[in-house]
Amino acid sequence: MSDGSVMVVLVTGPDRETLSDLGRTVVSEHLAACVNVLGDVRSIYRWEGKVEEESEALALFKTSRDRIGELEARVRALHPYTEPEFVALEVTAGSQTYMDWVIESVVARS
Repeated sequence: MSDGSVMVVLVTGPDRETLSDLGRTVVSEHLAACVNVLGDVRSIYRWEGKVEEESEALALFKTSRDRIGELEARVRALHPYTEPEFVALEVTAGSQTYMDWVIESVVARS
């Protein structure tokens, strides 16, 4: 039984080019319907006991709950960070035709 829930996943990375390459890969593999890459994000975080501050890019991946595990595994495999951000948020409302398109776009192909 398919879970038709649409998810938006936030992933940060070192730059737009890295995240664009990652996005092209997961869209071509039907793991995401769409990836928006935004630049000039300032990230402040704690890492290995120190507060760090870096310029990064942010990508928004649109996928289904059914594909979230595969998408996370692929992001981890392709991402240059030791511990990449992967935060999945369930979409609770939106255009039904858009949500249908997302779900159809990420159906596993044989």
